[in-house]
Amino acid sequence: MATRESTHWSRVAFGVSLGAYAAYQQFKLPPILPDFLARYPHSPVVAAGFMSVYALVGLGASAALGRKLDRHMGIGVAALIGLTVTGITLALAAPQSAPAMLLSRAIEGLAFAIAAIAGPAIAAAAAKPRDLPVVTGLIAAWIPLGQIGAALAALAFRDWHWLWIIGLLLGLPLGLWAWFLLRESRVGRAAPRPAPRHPDRAQHRRLMLAGGIFLLWSGQYFAFMTWLTQYLTSVLALGAAASVLAYLLPVVVLLAFNLLTGWALRHGLKLIPALIAALISQALVWFAQPWLFGIPGIVGLVVYGIGAGVTPTCLFQLPHAIARGAAGASSFGIVMTGRNIGVFIGPLLLAFLIGAERYALHLSWTGAAQAIACLTLAAAVVAAILGRSLKAN
Repeated sequence: MATRESTHWSRVAFGVSLGAYAAYQQFKLPPILPDFLARYPHSPVVAAGFMSVYALVGLGASAALGRKLDRHMGIGVAALIGLTVTGITLALAAPQSAPAMLLSRAIEGLAFAIAAIAGPAIAAAAAKPRDLPVVTGLIAAWIPLGQIGAALAALAFRDWHWLWIIGLLLGLPLGLWAWFLLRESRVGRAAPRPAPRHPDRAQHRRLMLAGGIFLLWSGQYFAFMTWLTQYLTSVLALGAAASVLAYLLPVVVLLAFNLLTGWALRHGLKLIPALIAALISQALVWFAQPWLFGIPGIVGLVVYGIGAGVTPTCLFQLPHAIARGAAGASSFGIVMTGRNIGVFIGPLLLAFLIGAERYALHLSWTGAAQAIACLTLAAAVVAAILGRSLKAN
């Protein structure tokens, strides 16, 4: 891929905003989940499915989407916005219907699958090599930006309808921004994006390992974030507003460390050691769950947020490290397939472990935390294997 002489920061901002918009759609549910389930008593596993179905639709689509988006990015962005608006409209029409809500979230999930590939690819293609780690930190920030926006909207409006309506309203300026950037390219005011090289066999194997890490990490992260407000209200007896504020704490810390990690990678931070250390720190918080009440609980949320901030920045940098340059959408499609599997499994797995349904394991929150900790440590092991493979190259 040809290298850029300067970073096109408006395109970087658009790529990050595209992802943040999709993340808002996904994470608008957890802050209001207790209230939503009180109004519409869906079962716990169905409620977990409202998050997991996002990933289900992306499991078979991400790799193919990556190849398509390398050639038709503008069409993909238009489809993303159209799908999101359709999904929101369906949810507003029939929130009491489990099939309608699952279909609504599945439609939004397909839009999210596009954004998870298009956002990083657009931003990375706009970056010169020296700025790429910093841009990667910005890319990794799209999830917490969306989470924070959704949580603040939940605090401000206290009514789930408004969170969905806000999603509708945000689609218009984002579509106009996309049109402007695409028009800019057509009339020649910005250099066209060069066609990226597809990964070779060795790179494909390493991307599969990176996808495995993303699978394990995103599984535990989305389990944590989907059920955190429910845990805070049901186990720690926090009120609705207090639980949302506690939910926000690790997300704000996470956002700061997304950006700090990008800056540190630019200035020489070793990618694989940083990733392994971050994964181990999150596993330790899961192991310590029985003792995390009061002040230790706040400390645990902060430590978790630090680890969860470093990890995605490293994960989004991995395709570039594997490609030895800016990776294209096809590389991100492989990695995002692993992420989608984790997002699908994680919330359902935690519901199963804590005993939400008749055939569950009934491990309680503490037993479930220990099981999830082991999965997080497994991600660190896979990261070490990938590190050895990269050194051998």
